[in-house]
Amino acid sequence: MKSENKQMDRRTFLKATGAGGASLAISSGLAGNVLASEKTKDTPVKTIPTRILGKSGLPVSILSLGGIDWTTNQNLLRLSFTYGATFWDTSDRYENGKSEIGIGQYLTRYPEDRKKIFICTKASEKTDPKQVSESIDQSLDRMKTDYIDLYLLTLLPNVDKLPDDLKTLVEKKKKEGKIKAVGFSGHLGNDKIVDKAVTMGWIDALMITYNYILMQKDEVKKQIDAAAKAGIGLIAIKSMGKGPDMVETPEALAATKHFMDKGYTLEQAKLKAVWSDERIASICSEITNVTILKDNVAAATDNVKLSSTDLNVFELLAEGECRHYCQGCGKCISVMGAETRVPDIMRYMMYYNSYGERDRARNLYRELPGTLRNSLASRDYSSAEAVCPHGLQIGKLMRMASNLLA
Repeated sequence: MKSENKQMDRRTFLKATGAGGASLAISSGLAGNVLASEKTKDTPVKTIPTRILGKSGLPVSILSLGGIDWTTNQNLLRLSFTYGATFWDTSDRYENGKSEIGIGQYLTRYPEDRKKIFICTKASEKTDPKQVSESIDQSLDRMKTDYIDLYLLTLLPNVDKLPDDLKTLVEKKKKEGKIKAVGFSGHLGNDKIVDKAVTMGWIDALMITYNYILMQKDEVKKQIDAAAKAGIGLIAIKSMGKGPDMVETPEALAATKHFMDKGYTLEQAKLKAVWSDERIASICSEITNVTILKDNVAAATDNVKLSSTDLNVFELLAEGECRHYCQGCGKCISVMGAETRVPDIMRYMMYYNSYGERDRARNLYRELPGTLRNSLASRDYSSAEAVCPHGLQIGKLMRMASNLLA
């Protein structure tokens, strides 16, 4: 990005917003602030808009609830339904199955709501047709429903080596009415997932990492263009663009003040930045409490679009934040080997530092092979650092992970 072509260069922006001194502590500190208008708190919230999910033709709410333990969050599901956040995302693995089971508890109590709810669930690390078929039946039983709106294959070991008869199974399940649409989901390698989905021809939707940082990259723009041209619906995850080291940059403070002055939290503005591309049908956001739900709903329903100046602010923010952000491109494992699991560990560090989900991060880390955990801090990561597009200090972060997540 060339700053001379921007409406406001980095130095001018930082000076204008007064970011450079004490932290504003806004990104998490204003979690309860619901957009600019105070009257939003006193009037009914408008129903969340919907968009069409690619060639599937299925309408989805532009805000999706990421899966948590819904067995203990039934009221949150009920409130989200009331607001129109009716795209519910889960997986066969989330919370050891409690995410799907919680949806089943809700539908048992409110069966009339099913026709208005769009359910997406996933088969984790499964590509064998028999295993996928069994996973579909298990999910249907857990969620107490006859059909799944969107079924995704996720955490695939190699998207280029899918069984030939997987398509046959998918078509069979569609004819049986057990699934309406199918696709892929993944935290890593958007380029591989998009390329494969486009060439396969029978993929309806993709759940991919997409945020204000990635939307600046030419290669990502080409991926979105290719998927949209093929009629593949797109769902964004990791929309906050948070990194593994939780560094508070001057650009983040400046952007926070800019949007605070307009009545937005930075998190709300990040959602609106992704929604500014109408080819993104929905954002899957982990919503763990009513405060976050109300904030996100407010951002989705105020009908205010970001201005060109606002988007320019995100360009500058991305420029400052990218050196602290792992985009999951996989270049590090291309030189060190997939068994090093560097992008996965980066994600666990993101959960630990940026999301405050320390138990989740530690539990995922402890699932790694013991030989990897024992050697994590002593490995030489210089080759990975040399190919990292953002110049991350991978060795330092791996040593930090070895200490914090053990």
